[in-house]
Amino acid sequence: MNAYLGFRSILLSAVVAGVFSTLVGAILVIDGMNRLNKVPLEATAFIELRQQFLEQPDNKPLRQEIQSLDLALRQEYFREQRFTERGSYLLLGGVLVTLLLSKWAATLHRRLPRPKPKRPGPDSDEVLSHRGPWAVAAVMLVLVGTTWAMKANHPSVLPSNLDELVSVRAPVGAQKRPGEDAVIEPVLPELPSAETMRANWPSFRGADGSGIASGQNAPTVWDGDSGDGILWKSEVPLPGVNSPIVWEDRVFLSGATEDARSVYCFDVGSGELLWSRDIAVDPSVAGEKIKTSNDTGYAAPTMATDGRFVFAMFADGQLVALDFAGREAWTRSLGAPQRNSYGHASSLVTYRGSVIVQYDQGTNDDQLSKLMCFDGATGSPIWETIRATPASWSSPIVIEHDGEPQIITCCDPWVIAYSPSDGTERWRANCLDRVEVGPSPVHSDGVVYAGNDMAIYAAIGVDGSGDVTDSHVLWTADYGLPDTCSPLVTDEFVLTLASYGTLFCFDKREGGEPLWEEDFGADFLSSPSLVGDRVYLFSRDGAAWVVEPTREGCKRISESQLGEDCVTSPAFRDGRIFIRGNEHLFCIGSPNADDE
Repeated sequence: MNAYLGFRSILLSAVVAGVFSTLVGAILVIDGMNRLNKVPLEATAFIELRQQFLEQPDNKPLRQEIQSLDLALRQEYFREQRFTERGSYLLLGGVLVTLLLSKWAATLHRRLPRPKPKRPGPDSDEVLSHRGPWAVAAVMLVLVGTTWAMKANHPSVLPSNLDELVSVRAPVGAQKRPGEDAVIEPVLPELPSAETMRANWPSFRGADGSGIASGQNAPTVWDGDSGDGILWKSEVPLPGVNSPIVWEDRVFLSGATEDARSVYCFDVGSGELLWSRDIAVDPSVAGEKIKTSNDTGYAAPTMATDGRFVFAMFADGQLVALDFAGREAWTRSLGAPQRNSYGHASSLVTYRGSVIVQYDQGTNDDQLSKLMCFDGATGSPIWETIRATPASWSSPIVIEHDGEPQIITCCDPWVIAYSPSDGTERWRANCLDRVEVGPSPVHSDGVVYAGNDMAIYAAIGVDGSGDVTDSHVLWTADYGLPDTCSPLVTDEFVLTLASYGTLFCFDKREGGEPLWEEDFGADFLSSPSLVGDRVYLFSRDGAAWVVEPTREGCKRISESQLGEDCVTSPAFRDGRIFIRGNEHLFCIGSPNADDE
């Protein structure tokens, strides 16, 4: 009796599982049929809005409406994909449970065979053996027919060969009306050489993040109030604490408020604003309160360029690429930073046509921090590396040692090197324990120099692997450490600048105690720069000093006034200084200045 009841229970469970599987399968089939010809970006409303935008390309509300609808359509698409995926798992589970319970019930209900006299004609096994091939053939026909029907109703949008691929790609920034013939995209310019990168100022503190100009000459005296030594001064419409970058005949910087984002391009020779591009606030973070501070604001990261595109990032995690005419090539939202007490401030850097973002946030345990690499021309992700580190405000640099490139980053408690090709970690050193990291690292002659106030300053050899704390830290210092300004390394010295106004000088090869310290009686957020053998310092109130470090002390060459507050770092090109003040972009120099 008990065995019979067990059999009945298992059989009933198998039936219930079978009905469940049938219902799930039916729902998936119906849902799939409803979505068979549904393409998110071919929605009627989206096509109509896009057509309107082609006729009104300067209509900003329409642009934002399109972006909002685009986001909603994509979110709906991925919700449907997740529904199908989860439904498939339920169906698979239901079928497996049905089969297992059915097999169990059949085993319990198994009876001893009771042979009967064979009837005339073929037996059941023989009949089944004849019908089997026909049944398999019928199933195969159904599968083939279903596959053909799906393909016929959902043709591939992928090009069938390379020629077709070229023919459907439009130039970056070009907008095509539906039905227009495809235009062959012109080949992008070749990436600039390392020499060209160094001759320009393509990212924060120059091509290698060192703050060292390629030329040997720059102005030493100027006065912003009287205009002496000022070639031009141009108003910057929106605020920002990012520093200018320079490429050939153009200067780029960005500005932002809580409600607006813009990128600006100025003419190097005249200071004329060649163009400004408003960047629509990403709908996914619109209305979300973005954490910032007075020292960061909404446009703290310095822009970067690879010589083909310029890249900007804002406090809400929006990353944008523009061509040199100001046309938007692509934009990508990285999500609003989480648990970042001062607001996102890490600057961008490029490497061989890609743009690299250090996006540190949260705490060690949150696993929110990332180092990311995107294709500069398309915005497509190349790689992403999760960092078990808290929020930091340091910027990455890209170095090369013995022909091998490395990305160097600073965070609590590590200085970490990564491979630019795939984001894999190369080495790490523990020297920034329990501090809010602000200064960026610098590299010189196979050694990385990094440190932070309340921790230590360390010189680290870059040829190690794994944890190199005990094997490759060449020297350390625990006095005269920077808290905000990034260091400067010359042929002989390591110079650190404290925000309270003291410049410290260390022996480059020995470290230890400072050789000397010089107080300027001013506050600093701008990082020091080197032109020839002279160091340039810009204080928060606009006072600037040109000094020459020696082993004996700090030789002051000159003192000048910008005429307004300054928290950014200068850019240098062709014997001129480009520096952003609180409200204006300045070009300091003489008409005939030449770095060469």
